[in-house]
Amino acid sequence: MSSNPEDIKPAEPVHESTRETPERETGAAFSGSDLYAGVPFEDVLQCVHCGLCLDACPTYRTLGAEQDSPRGRLYLMRGLWEGDLSADDAVTAPLSRCLDCRACETACPSGVPYGQLLEKTRGVLARHRKPGLGTRLFRDLPLDLLPAHTNRLIWFSRLMRLYRKLGLAALIARSPLSHLLPKRLVHAHRLLPNFSGRSFKKRHADKVFAPLHDRLPVRRVGLFTGCVMDVADNDIHEAVLHLLRVAGCEVVIPAGQTCCGALQVHAGTRAAPRALAKRNYAAFAEDSLSAVIVDAAGCGAQLKEYHHLFSDAPADTDPKWREGERWHRFGAMVCDILDFLAGIKGFVAANRWNDAPLRLIYDAPCHLVHAQRIDAGPRALLASLPGVELVVPSLANQCCGAAGIYNVQHRELAESVLEAKLDDLTRTLETQPEATVLVTANPGCLFQLRHGVAKRGLPLRVLHPAVLLTERLLPERA
Repeated sequence: MSSNPEDIKPAEPVHESTRETPERETGAAFSGSDLYAGVPFEDVLQCVHCGLCLDACPTYRTLGAEQDSPRGRLYLMRGLWEGDLSADDAVTAPLSRCLDCRACETACPSGVPYGQLLEKTRGVLARHRKPGLGTRLFRDLPLDLLPAHTNRLIWFSRLMRLYRKLGLAALIARSPLSHLLPKRLVHAHRLLPNFSGRSFKKRHADKVFAPLHDRLPVRRVGLFTGCVMDVADNDIHEAVLHLLRVAGCEVVIPAGQTCCGALQVHAGTRAAPRALAKRNYAAFAEDSLSAVIVDAAGCGAQLKEYHHLFSDAPADTDPKWREGERWHRFGAMVCDILDFLAGIKGFVAANRWNDAPLRLIYDAPCHLVHAQRIDAGPRALLASLPGVELVVPSLANQCCGAAGIYNVQHRELAESVLEAKLDDLTRTLETQPEATVLVTANPGCLFQLRHGVAKRGLPLRVLHPAVLLTERLLPERA
């Protein structure tokens, strides 16, 4: 298919009378010219259609279609904004297929804020198009019921933990009868995290954890616990808490914090994530905190970008929340755990480490390397560990296909994106057969790569880097 954006033809304009009462059913077309009222969108004009983003885009590499490239999607978004295109399925489907990995932002010489534009567009479309039944069941209902409600998450985690212990998850994922069930449901079983049945936040709420030694300057930091990570794979949060204490930090875990809202924003929801942003701002408003530490790349990116959520807030929103400076100050406090530790002079030297040889493969989560532009620090930290040889595959900075819950919504496309990643890992192991561990610093990527490594039969443990660091850390001498 041609890679020329002009090959995407504008839809026939919709009459003004139709614009006043837009259809809300899936597949119904309506004019886009009135969709963006009150939504700053002029940044879409920064795109000069150079095409340098194309090779960076996983859906373009997979599908080869212009409308499934960043340039093509920007053309579609601009057409909606200017009213030249109608929001029918031909326009909205490519926008839905985007992983929002933001690799195009890294490649873009013009600095187009693609992710911000996409999320705003999904927001305006969500207000005018009713999603299909599958989307409502597998995306909207779980997002409405779970992430912002800790007690519900705990009970869901307990149920899923029991479900796995009874072997039901494995049975559904592998049974010959699984073809009778919805494919999304069966595939979701292969991506399940290790549910703990308890909340890390509730166990440690409002406690103050002291530094474990005085060899480094004391910093007071808050630890963000999120939603899924609060009740699953708790070894990650426990590892981060321990690492912060051996880094000389005094750590607090505010009880009032909640989900960051990233999954909802990616789905096109704006109002609910704004409420979550306010709760998190209040939870970490303590003046003495020097940083808010995050161990999930997607959460870190969302917390840093709350100002975008309020740039298109309704006009009647309290001005104190619409103020960008407030959110910029909050975002400046947010720090990924790997980048934070890499920035502490003498962190590795101040502690004792296992120096047994380890060849370690590094994966860079999209929302760490592209959304937050954090790359050198984590690599340098891991490479500086005694005995560790860091291996960086050629596609380390490319998307694995997880993208929040994208791998459940768009299973086949996500699996195709994952296959490219697995092919790269397979080639890496052919030249680095001693490598035994793969690390990635985002939970969605962790679950996706665990699934992929198991499917391909690769001899790799898939870990969060914080867990790996804690495994290598030796206890204090008595």
